Amino acid sequence: MIEPLSVLAGWAIPKIGESLLEIVSGQGWDSLSQALSKSDVDKAIKAGEAAVKEWEKQRDPSQRLFFHARPDGWNGVNRFLGDYFTNSAVVAELQKPLLNQGKPDREILITVFQQQAEEHNIKLNQDSIKPWIEKFINAYFQQTDTYLKFQVAKQDYCEQLANWFDDVKFAGIAVPGQEVEKSEKLAQIFVMPDVVEDVSTAGAWERDWLAAGSGETSEIALLAKTTGRKFLAEQLLSQSQSRRVVILGAPGSGKTTLMSYFAVMLAQRKPEVLGLDGDTDWLPILIRMRDFAINLDKSLIDYARVFAENTMSVKPLPVGFFEHWLSDGRALILLDGLDEVAEEAKRNDVVRRIENFLGQFDRNRAIITSFRLASSA
Repeated sequence: MIEPLSVLAGWAIPKIGESLLEIVSGQGWDSLSQALSKSDVDKAIKAGEAAVKEWEKQRDPSQRLFFHARPDGWNGVNRFLGDYFTNSAVVAELQKPLLNQGKPDREILITVFQQQAEEHNIKLNQDSIKPWIEKFINAYFQQTDTYLKFQVAKQDYCEQLANWFDDVKFAGIAVPGQEVEKSEKLAQIFVMPDVVEDVSTAGAWERDWLAAGSGETSEIALLAKTTGRKFLAEQLLSQSQSRRVVILGAPGSGKTTLMSYFAVMLAQRKPEVLGLDGDTDWLPILIRMRDFAINLDKSLIDYARVFAENTMSVKPLPVGFFEHWLSDGRALILLDGLDEVAEEAKRNDVVRRIENFLGQFDRNRAIITSFRLASSA
């Protein structure tokens, strides 16, 4: 006799996100649905699987759908599920939420399920088919609906972020017949700086000396000690193998403008400019540490939300918005001006919060700018 718990743990719904997106592509789906990624769809499928397995755990083993079936082999559950979820009728139903056509039809999915089981000679607990399909559909639809809402929010977020950081204003003394204030786009006027990868022979005391110094002289002194490569700052993410990068530079050296440039490029869907994968749905998260330091009653995510909604005039973001991208490693975290948190105790608190945040979402790339290396030690 088959051990029921092994059957429950052994079956899995195949990842079909990529094939689903390929099928619906070109069928008139709107730009919103088109923004859904393979990861989004696979997560929705996984949510359906998790809902079904949780439901089955609460049932007597003999009442579970696949109690009499083996997980593997020609007539196994996994092969059956693979064929079922790639069946054209099933795919047509699963793509409905992706095309904003409502929930999949339960009766069609049940009918195909029974037909496929007969073809595979798999014995099912008939009383469990309907609730099994319902649990899957409800969780799958809820997730795809949520992800569509995330994409609506992301479009607004990125538009507002680009508007906020892309316009550079110049103000001057009023002269008759001339503009007092002029605005230019960041990408049109920004001169990309060089950076040097620090695989330095400089010791800790030299770094401390750099932190205590000021101006260009101290920076040159450090660069003279390095053995790293020199390249344009926009190549930083493609040239560096580290997920976390610290950019050191003197005040006025362009660190803040560089971070704005990175955020705007992602907001405008130009990740290739930064050496990032063009097929990934990236989300930029830019936080000025000086502003965060006066809002320490909030977490970094909560502050990012408040800044977006209250300062950038982004429409209210859905719950879990930032976490959706952070959990998949699809966010670029930009933390600007750590040295601008002047009070040492507060700066140490901020550093600890950053370390915890980056540790929690360690699949993401992160860039921190500072004039001196801040440490909680």
